[in-house]
Order: sequence, then C-alpha cells, then structure tokens
Amino acid sequence: MSTDVRAALAKRRLGAPYELLLFAFVVSGLGNWIYRLALPLMVFELTGSALNTAVVYALEYAPLLLLSLPGGVIADRFERRRILVVGDLAATVLAGILALIVTSGSSSVLLVYLAAFLLACVEPLYYPAFQGMVPDLVRDKDLERANAWMQMGDNVMSLAGPAVAGVLIAAVGYEGAIWADAGTFAVSALAMVAIRTRSKPPAAQGAQPERRDLRAEVRDSLVHIVRDNRPLLSGAVLFALANLGTWLVQANLVYYLSDYQAMSPSLIGVVFAAQGAGAVLGAAVCPWLGRRFAPGRVVIAGTVLAGAGIVLLIPLRDVVGISVLWALIYGIGTVNMVSWFVLRQRTVPPQMLGRVVATTRMIAFMSIPVASVLGGVLEQRWHNMYLIIAIAGLLRLLVGLGALLTPLNSSAGWRDPADS
Repeated sequence: MSTDVRAALAKRRLGAPYELLLFAFVVSGLGNWIYRLALPLMVFELTGSALNTAVVYALEYAPLLLLSLPGGVIADRFERRRILVVGDLAATVLAGILALIVTSGSSSVLLVYLAAFLLACVEPLYYPAFQGMVPDLVRDKDLERANAWMQMGDNVMSLAGPAVAGVLIAAVGYEGAIWADAGTFAVSALAMVAIRTRSKPPAAQGAQPERRDLRAEVRDSLVHIVRDNRPLLSGAVLFALANLGTWLVQANLVYYLSDYQAMSPSLIGVVFAAQGAGAVLGAAVCPWLGRRFAPGRVVIAGTVLAGAGIVLLIPLRDVVGISVLWALIYGIGTVNMVSWFVLRQRTVPPQMLGRVVATTRMIAFMSIPVASVLGGVLEQRWHNMYLIIAIAGLLRLLVGLGALLTPLNSSAGWRDPADS
C-alpha cells in the first residue's frame, strides 16, 4: 500500500476510541437482531396468537416510558463510558437468564415475557450515554459520518442477524440464538473497557452545575425542548405519530409473513435481512444528504416517502417484492434516524444532551407499545392485515405532510460545508 493511500485512509478514520465504540455497538447489535427474530417466532410457535406475539414488542419498548428520564440524568451526571460498560454487563447477565429459561425447556410464555422485559430495561439507561458519547469522540464536522457509520453498522448486523437467527433456529433451536445474544453483550463490554479516551462527565466540559434532584434536572430538559428548541419538540412528536403507524405493521410483520404469506422462518429471515441491506444503503447516503439539506427537512421528506412505501406493501405477495420494498422503507428510516441524531447533537448543550436524548426518545417511542398491542388486537378482531397496513401507511404519510407546518421544517442543525 502506497504512502498516499495510507495517508488518505488515515484521514478518513474517525479515531481508535470511536472505532472501538462502533465495534461494541455492532457486536451487541448482532445479538439484538438475532433475539428480535427468535423470540417473536418462539412465542408465535407456543401460542399461535398474533396478540401474544405483538406483546413481545410492547415489552421491548415499555421500559422506555419508565426509565428513559432517569437514564438521561445518569448520562449527564456520570462518565458515559463507565455507564456503557455496566449496561453491557447487566445485559449479559439478563440475556443469560433468558437463555437458561429457554434451554430448560420451559413453555411458560409469562417467564419469557418477564425476562424479555428485564432485559429491555437496560436499554433506556444505556442509550442516552451512548448517544452522548459520540460527539465526545469525533469533531462536529464529522457527526454525519460518525452517526451514519453507527447506523450502517447496526444495519449490517440487521442484515446478518436474521439470517444467522434462521440458521441457529433450524440447527440448535431458539436457545442457541438467545445464548448468542448473551455472548455479544459480553464482547461489547470488553470493547468499551478497551477505550482509553474517557468520555468526560458533562459537568467537566463546562461550569460545574449544582447537583439537584431528578425532577429538577428533568424539568430543565423539558424546558429546553418545549421553549428553547422547538424543532426538537416537533421532531419528537412527528416520530411518535409515525411510529404509531409503523408499528401497527412492524409488530405484526412476523405474523403477517407466517400466516398471510405462508413463509417459512428462513424466508422471513430473508425479509428481515433485506431490511438490513436497505438500511445500509440509507446510511451510505446520509453524509451526502447532510451536506445539502437541513436534518429536519430530511426527516420530513423521509416520513412522507416511508408512508407511501408502507401502502405499496399491500399488493405484494412474493418474497422478492416484499423484501425489496421493505429494504427501501428501512433505508429511508435510517436516513431519518441519522438526521435526527445530528439535529440533537448540534442543537443541544453538552451538559444536558443525555437528558434531552432520553426525553425526546421517550416521546418518540411512547406510541410503540400501544401500536404493537393495538396491531395485534385489530388483527384478531378484523382478520385483515391489508386494511391495517393501509391505515398505517396513510397515517405516516399525513404526519409527514403535516410536519411541513412545524418548526422542524427549518435550517436548525445544518452546517454549511464551506464553514468546516
């Protein structure tokens, strides 16, 4: 390799600490995607119920309503790298308990639900620290690229994870997939430990704030969102309404593909893998879009396009057509998420970034447990997934068009490349 090539590659790198963070994120993401396919399939096999299968998704997101705000306060009070290590270790233990339950041959859906809920409780304590750590490790002008790599890594694993899960389920059963999930959290914890550049507690980055109670710190973040940073409030509400539509379909997707389209677990794995491939392509275009358009406007356009894509799912019956369309929808979703991350990281003061990430995320995700259960209830009552898909797509389309009238449709968070 020539000296010029090595110099060009070195210039494109974002630094060893960021690369370790990315590696940890990708490895744990692989396990998460394996788990997300294996557990709903297992519950569906045990119960044959769309509602019981949808409850799995509700349990994954319900802890966001309970623990997001404490997680944001923790992320703003303590060193973020240490929070991530503790979170990964806790997830290792909890995933191991879930794997033991499955390996023991227990057919109790309630035990599976309990273990899944406890495992999901780690994530809202972990995520604000993770999001807050990214701008600690890279320069402001590299935020689009850093967030895009994170989303791309996550989606590469969403491409590989379902395929691996399908093979594991066929070869060694559901327990093999969940044991693999437990192992990924342990590897992620080791990678976090290896990061030598510590992410400073936000208090060390500015004036030393007085240590106040949880309610006062949460109130500060709410005031910032509601009064000082209206694009964030508009975006959080947009995501909440869009997620309501999306998860009417997403929570029923395994059931829909199994029952309506008669797909085997391996073919369902192909559809889930395709969504990962689309998301990788979406992440690849994020830096290009970020240089040309304000992040809020990208989110609005993506919401409209994804709504139209969901409606187009109705006439498709073959695995290839469904996979291609679902890949496009997930690619748009990835663009939306990266743009949203950049908007928050550029417009929120570092000392409250953890709390604002947690608060806006809680608002955005609070509709997901409701939509997950509602989708299962509507399917059991109507027995018409095509109608549910139409409602979901039109809702998302209308939400995106309505957002054109909000502060999200502004230049907030955009940086002219000429100024970098």
